[in-house]
Amino acid sequence: MQAKTRGFPNWGYLLLGALAFATFYFVKNMGQRTIMKAVLGKPADLIATAMSSAKASSRITSRTGKITGKNFRVQKLNSKGDSLAFQFFLKGEYSNATIKLWMVRRPSGEWKTVKSDTLFTK
Repeated sequence: MQAKTRGFPNWGYLLLGALAFATFYFVKNMGQRTIMKAVLGKPADLIATAMSSAKASSRITSRTGKITGKNFRVQKLNSKGDSLAFQFFLKGEYSNATIKLWMVRRPSGEWKTVKSDTLFTK
């Protein structure tokens, strides 16, 4: 008679699946904001607010359709200077939008958006 070999337990698969889902959820929803906060510091909150308001803006979504993806790029990856240029891309059903923000740090240390520009492409 052969000895029965024990494989990986069923609860282990459930635990691994739950861990994978939690990691995916964190990266999708909180990961981008956490990374921006770690790299940029205070301007990250202003940038995150601009990105979320752009996704919900009726002026933008009327031309792009439903937003299906987003990406961002910072020209200088530090907030030590007194200015910052930030660009993010929104992919829509019909067309894409590129939004560029220029920010400066006031003498009080607060970051303000000075100018923004939106470009739509098909």
